[in-house]
Amino acid sequence: MSESNNTVLLVDDHPLLRKGVRQLLELESDIEVVGEAANGADAVVQAAELDPDLILLDLSMKGMDGIETLLALRQAEVSSRIVV
Repeated sequence: MSESNNTVLLVDDHPLLRKGVRQLLELESDIEVVGEAANGADAVVQAAELDPDLILLDLSMKGMDGIETLLALRQAEVSSRIVV
């Protein structure tokens, strides 16, 4: 990982969508996808471990939805910017 790269965590319960977004982001030389999560609980754990610059978060997920995940991320004091 280069110091100039912007790091991204993808959070979506659809693997095909995660794969497509990852492929698009990897076309950009200054963006690095550092992780993928299929659910909110996994997203909170990975965000705390990886400290990405940006989290791309799905709103409609089974179990912990995007709003619940967003609240959990903020409660865990994750400082990443989050796009829902």
